This record gives sequence, structure tokens and C-alpha cells, in this order.
Amino acid sequence: MLSKIPAILTALVLTASLVVAGMDSAEAKRGRKGAFAAGVALGILGMGAATTDAYAREGCYRGPRRCRWVRGECYRDRYGDVQCEPSYKKCYRPVYCD
Repeated sequence: MLSKIPAILTALVLTASLVVAGMDSAEAKRGRKGAFAAGVALGILGMGAATTDAYAREGCYRGPRRCRWVRGECYRDRYGDVQCEPSYKKCYRPVYCD
């Protein structure tokens, strides 16, 4: 049931964007173009908010957060000296599927 909520929200947002795009405006110069642009923008924002990641399928979940130190890259500068970037911490959450 929870997996169907994003699809329902997507349909509602697309419907709302079509309604906004189809409205007539009293403004003579930008009436339809402005309403259409607002509808398209609303649709794009709604699609971005309602879509789910690939791991959201049934039986898949994100595991605990794991972090590790990544060594910075080293290179030789134009004088022949070795320059190294500082190390940094990289975190991720692996996806597990049953």
C-alpha cells in the first residue's frame, strides 16, 4: 500500500499542473503563457518530490551508515614537487534486498 502513495501523488500533481496550465487569465499579454509555465513548473516540482529511489521496491531497504577515510590524490606540480590533497571522510548506506 505504501508503495502506491508516490504514484497517486504523481497523478494528483500532474492533474493539478494540467488544470493550472489550462486556466484562462485576464491578462492580455502573458495570460496563457504564464499559466502554462506555472503548470509545467508545478508538474516538474511535483514529479521530483513524488518519485522514489530504486531501493524503494518491496523487500529493499537502506542499511546502516558506513564511513571510511579516503586518501586525497597526489600529483606533481610544475616544479616537480609532490602535492597531495587532504584526506576526507566518505559515508554511504548500502542497499539490501531480500
